Amino acid sequence: MKTLKQEKKDNVWTLRKILTRPNYAIIDFLLAKSPRATKEIYSALAKKFTRKTLIIALKELSIDMNVIQPTHIRTEKGYGFGYNLNPKAKAIVKTLQKFAKTFEGFIDEKK
Repeated sequence: MKTLKQEKKDNVWTLRKILTRPNYAIIDFLLAKSPRATKEIYSALAKKFTRKTLIIALKELSIDMNVIQPTHIRTEKGYGFGYNLNPKAKAIVKTLQKFAKTFEGFIDEKK
C-alpha cells in the first residue's frame, strides 16, 4: 500500500528536493569555494535561514542524497568539520545553471 508521499513522487522529485531554497543555497555557497566549515555555512546563510533549517538541509544533502560530502578541515586549533561538494553534483549544478539561463532567454523572448 502506497502512502500519500510515495504517490506524489515523479521523475523529477529528487531534483526538486535538491533545489529547495535552503538546499540550493548551501550548494551554491559550496560551489563558490569548497570545502567549507560548518560554521562558515551557518554564518553565511544565517540571515536567510534558521539554524534548524540549515541543519536539516545539511543532513538531507549529505546523508540522504550524497550531494555534499562531510570532510575534515584544517583550522587554527586543529581539525574542524566541514563539507565538500560532490564532484558529480558540481557538474550537474553547473549544467542546471546553464539550463536556467537558457529558459530565462525563452521567457525574455516572449516579452
